[in-house]
Amino acid sequence: MKTYGVAVIGCGYMGKAHLEALSRHERTQVTAVVDANAAVARETARQFGIPRWHTDYRVFAGDRDVDAVVIATYPSTHLEITKEYLAHGKHVLCEKPVAANPADTQAFFRLCRRAKAKVMVGHILRHNETYRQAMQMIHSGKIGFPLVMRMSQVKQSQHWAGHLALLQDASPIVDCGVHYFDLMRWATGSELESVSGIGQRLDGDVPAHTYNYGLAAVAMADGSAGYFEAGWGQTLKTDFRKEFTGPKGRIEIIYQCFRPLSQQSLGNAIRFYDFASGEMTETNIPYEGKSTLSQISHFVRVMDGKAEPVPSLEDVCSAMHMALMADQAIREKRVLTNPDARCGQDIPLPHCIS
Repeated sequence: MKTYGVAVIGCGYMGKAHLEALSRHERTQVTAVVDANAAVARETARQFGIPRWHTDYRVFAGDRDVDAVVIATYPSTHLEITKEYLAHGKHVLCEKPVAANPADTQAFFRLCRRAKAKVMVGHILRHNETYRQAMQMIHSGKIGFPLVMRMSQVKQSQHWAGHLALLQDASPIVDCGVHYFDLMRWATGSELESVSGIGQRLDGDVPAHTYNYGLAAVAMADGSAGYFEAGWGQTLKTDFRKEFTGPKGRIEIIYQCFRPLSQQSLGNAIRFYDFASGEMTETNIPYEGKSTLSQISHFVRVMDGKAEPVPSLEDVCSAMHMALMADQAIREKRVLTNPDARCGQDIPLPHCIS
């Protein structure tokens, strides 16, 4: 079976996570890496035994040894890199969020829908076994409907310079939120009805046009409701709550790192409270790191023509639409209602807020 040559653009945290996964997959071979920082690109190539590196992503776009590209750069660069590689017929796995503003987001989806090559967006939670099992429980009616969804992705930053750079492109509600708004849609099978929120600049060096802490309150069309809280800050307390509650019970996802030390070898946990019996049960889900290998395995099947991208471009677009609406609601300090969150037919996205 074909071995796919892959170029990886961006050698930061997620770029290296993809490189680890690609090095473990029997049908992918990394043939080149790119980073704007020459020293980082050179060292990453040495570390992973990759034959070529460069600081210009365009160098490898027409290369015959490159069948696909993994884009793990800042959101503002995603559209131009995707456009360059699709123009040369290369398959694309692009990290989320797909762009830094609504106009580029719309352009990204227009481009991808016309492309002959395959495009998949890195919504890694769709490939995470813990979330898959939790969603199966929800869809089977274990906790009933409608749902209350309480989710947070708040980090006390240990790499503040990196977070400040990311804040130039996207607020935490957009950058992290695309994952968790996608989870809300995945759990309910429903679309956003309305959203409001609050935001705060907690650190003096946060760019003036954005915020580093935000909370979005959402109402879904099926009657479900919830919130998503996100932030990166030097004084914020790390909190990764993932909780789904219905009239019949509650499901919580407990990450391995937040379990007692004696239980961390068991992996993540799904904690289920059954209201009728009053019983609390806990299921251990083995966890060895990010689900990048599972995602790469699916991407290979997509390139083979044997599977469709997961999530679909329409699902990615709807999650991004939710994130942009939440961001706009926070910036404008008002409730936004959503006539149609599904932008599969290229409906307008929220306008860009300066």
